[in-house]
Amino acid sequence: MARRKKPYIAQFFNRDRLAFSALARAGHVSHKHLQACGLADRRIKNLISDGYIEKVVYKRGNHIKECYKLTKIGRKTASCIFGLSQAYHAQSPAHDLAIAEKYFSLPVELREYWKTESQIRDQFLEQLNDLRDQGKEAEAKLYEDMLNKGLISMPDAVYVNKEGSTIAFEVITNSYGEAELQAKEALVQIMNYKYDTTRI
Repeated sequence: MARRKKPYIAQFFNRDRLAFSALARAGHVSHKHLQACGLADRRIKNLISDGYIEKVVYKRGNHIKECYKLTKIGRKTASCIFGLSQAYHAQSPAHDLAIAEKYFSLPVELREYWKTESQIRDQFLEQLNDLRDQGKEAEAKLYEDMLNKGLISMPDAVYVNKEGSTIAFEVITNSYGEAELQAKEALVQIMNYKYDTTRI
């Protein structure tokens, strides 16, 4: 019977928490992003060997590039050890790396206020409950019906800037139609967010 190999990583540090936070909030991050969290190349290699993260190879234009995302074990670890529930559902590397760029452009202390798509949805549903508690059933039902019909759609993320404003962030790709863009803008207006977009 083969002996179970000993994991390379015996304990986690703050630099790991920063890396897991970025991965859980953006989906994919680059090698540069992991280094910005304080991870040395050996640490990154060990996180891959222990099955927490995986390397993803993708094509951007004529270039072959690499990035990283959490594995199933990595997402579980992010939740259990670092309290990072509702990890962002990784999409295409190019899309997620644009999210990561925005995330890493924020000061470290403001990254803690970052909300993923599923967390935004939860906040929106809470807002509907608040409207009902205030006796505004018709307004709550209107928004709920719009959500069910796809007339309201969650942005990729929400962050707080240095001035304390809450800002919705969306990475717009060529596949977006007018209806999809309007659904995002509807959510932004209802939640009274400012809006920040980037095109890839």
